[in-house]
Amino acid sequence: MFEPQPMTKVIIAGSKDYMNIAVDAMHKHDVVHIADFVDEDEDFKIGKPDERITNLSERAVSIRSIASYLNIKGKEDIPNKYPEGAIIDTIDAKTKQLDFEVKQVTNSISEIESKIKDVKDKKRLLEPLKSFDLPLDLYTGYRSLAVFVGTLKGSLTISDITSDYELETVPYGRGHAIALFVPREFEDEVLKRLQEQSYAALPLSEMEGIPKDILANLDAQLTELQSEKQKHEEDVADVRQKYIEYILASDEYLSIETQKAEAPLRFATTKNAFIVEGWVPTKDLEPVQRDMDRATNGHVIVAVDTSEAEDVEKVPVALKNPLPSRPLEVLIKAFSIPKYDEIDPTTLMTFMYPFLFGIMLGDIGYGAVVIALGLLVSRRVKSKGIRDLAVIGIYAGVLSIIFGFIFNEFFGVEVFGNRGLLTFIQYPVIPRLDNVLILLIATLVIGLLMLSLGFVLGFVNEYRQHGLKHAVFAKVSWLCMLWGGVLVITLILPPLTSRTGIQLSVGLVGGLAVAVIGFVLLIMGEGVIGIAELPSLLSNVLSYSRLLSIGISSAGIALAVNKLSYALFLSKGGVFIIFGALMLLVGHAVNTVLGILDSGLQALRLHYVEFFTKFYRGGGIKYKPFGFERKYTEEK
Repeated sequence: MFEPQPMTKVIIAGSKDYMNIAVDAMHKHDVVHIADFVDEDEDFKIGKPDERITNLSERAVSIRSIASYLNIKGKEDIPNKYPEGAIIDTIDAKTKQLDFEVKQVTNSISEIESKIKDVKDKKRLLEPLKSFDLPLDLYTGYRSLAVFVGTLKGSLTISDITSDYELETVPYGRGHAIALFVPREFEDEVLKRLQEQSYAALPLSEMEGIPKDILANLDAQLTELQSEKQKHEEDVADVRQKYIEYILASDEYLSIETQKAEAPLRFATTKNAFIVEGWVPTKDLEPVQRDMDRATNGHVIVAVDTSEAEDVEKVPVALKNPLPSRPLEVLIKAFSIPKYDEIDPTTLMTFMYPFLFGIMLGDIGYGAVVIALGLLVSRRVKSKGIRDLAVIGIYAGVLSIIFGFIFNEFFGVEVFGNRGLLTFIQYPVIPRLDNVLILLIATLVIGLLMLSLGFVLGFVNEYRQHGLKHAVFAKVSWLCMLWGGVLVITLILPPLTSRTGIQLSVGLVGGLAVAVIGFVLLIMGEGVIGIAELPSLLSNVLSYSRLLSIGISSAGIALAVNKLSYALFLSKGGVFIIFGALMLLVGHAVNTVLGILDSGLQALRLHYVEFFTKFYRGGGIKYKPFGFERKYTEEK
């Protein structure tokens, strides 16, 4: 629960003749974490991939290209797994047939799309001229006339250049479309005048007829082409439906075979033998040894490596937590995976994170919304990480409801008691806005308890890693200063505030003694530099006051939304009730979002910054077994 799965270091060695069989056996078990061989010398070389790798890669590229075009993303579900044997027997012929069918349809769609582009280009050119009744062939072919057809932004005046011209103009976009005929001798001057008005010439295509008639014909062509394209797209959908199971299964099969073919790149090899160094969960060691011996007739052995002391820095870490705690692993991994000899805080976080979240949100209504959102997301979203966060949200929502009953809050309204909506239900409650001092003390006590637990866990880690002496200097010192300081402050604060004078007592002397012992141990362990870290102890404790500040702000916003909605709208009745309801809905929706974000992030910060730093470093190697989690295929 608090430690990762026990691992055993193994050496897998045998004849190269049985290497592929050994790879298959390792892959089937999906438990061997291979340590890559990188230090080549004259005796051992990095292995070479299986000769099938080129063919497998080509097949994979072909299948994935087809899948991409058919919009098959590898996240789809299929009713039944595809037998691996059926893929092996038909993959070449079926892939060629599939490739032929897809190319046939895609080529047709490409041709149609090219035609559609041509039609749209022609329409774009003719659109400015659709109001002109002059046939296109009359805009060209003159010796004595210069013709300007295009668009310009401003208004055109050329009467000062020549009065001998013909001009058609219609509004178009932010300017005008023009057709201008002038004698050839004025061509240059008129062009210069046009350019001053941002003139853009329209290249007339080799078409005949009146523009509006041509456009009508182009519209008909476009409709026909789009209809034809739609039919071919339906053919693509049919091909997708026909082959989706095969494509998904083939891609998975090729991924598995490629992984196996590339495995020797991670091995040490000689001319006749291969050696694999890795790690296996201790509980899986015996089945791996038995099946490897059976598969290779004893020509490959799986031996426990006891040749050197275990280096915990190199041991891969597989988290081992009870089912309810596993969603919290996403938060641990976001920080860092624990080292092999380090306490895994996932199970502790399962209780502590929702607890801190619930204290801050602390409202029955908001908690119910959080639970509803968590349930919705966990059922609708396929991503495991998002689903894990949703489950964490459900945990946090439950604690928010529990603290909502304690604080007597339902969307900022008192529910129970003499001032509540349900006066007939009475029990001791702690309204946040009326008990700020009590709750502040409670949050600081929570901080003290969490920090103390952190130092205790840190002591265990240090004892495992460096021995008792180092653990005492590194963690007992801080624990003594923490509680010695708390005892001293608790005893001197009341006299200071009441100005009655500080009285020496056994508790005060004992607290000072414990704090001084802790300080001495700190100096002995960390030297003078440890003094620089003393202020962080106080800041860590005070940091837990954010549990109250976030909660008070959320309760205050909820109260403000309720008061304003009633004063501005609900109290007036009639149609104003609708506006009041909308204000309540929007206000509480915004406050819910703020509450989830603030409470979630601050609870996470109190773990990462204040709690984890007392015992947890992380930096472990993630356990990555050699294997594949099959989704679409089943072994033959």
